[in-house]
Amino acid sequence: MRSIFLLLFVSFCTMSVPAQHCPYDGTHLIAIKVVDKEAKMLTDINTDFYLVEVDNPMADSCKHAAGLLKKKFLNSNDFMADYHQRFNRNGYNKALDNRLKDAGVFVKANMMLTLNQTENTCMLIGKSETVYTNYIYRQRKFEVVYAINGKEIRQPLPTDFIYSLCTANKDLQNFKTITITL
Repeated sequence: MRSIFLLLFVSFCTMSVPAQHCPYDGTHLIAIKVVDKEAKMLTDINTDFYLVEVDNPMADSCKHAAGLLKKKFLNSNDFMADYHQRFNRNGYNKALDNRLKDAGVFVKANMMLTLNQTENTCMLIGKSETVYTNYIYRQRKFEVVYAINGKEIRQPLPTDFIYSLCTANKDLQNFKTITITL
């Protein structure tokens, strides 16, 4: 009897346990759809689009990714190349391909980028009454910024257009995007 328990104990101890539940944990997707005046999605876009953080007087105090953020949107091909390079282990890039295609991301959008957890939320250290650190996570606010004929245009980005890529989160099934007409 003792040997059976020992055998069970050893087998439980040697089991492989993953350190996190998915490789995309903390990664968020933001995508936009750029169309012409006939509402056709453009494939060749000569305008640069940026995601710009706004309205965060505490940006310099963010523990990680300090300062107001500014990230450039990538076209579909460059976006895929970027995440293929980042998640190119154990087939995670191909699994993400399938998830994004199943959600219709590449059909509904043509410019996209990812944010990591610290770019999506500003982590502040608050006053603590105990020995534990009081971390405060504030959702950052963003605008999509681009220029046409030298005129800067700003489009607010609602937080429900920021999608977690974590496989435990099912928000990607309801994927939608902001449409910008050039």
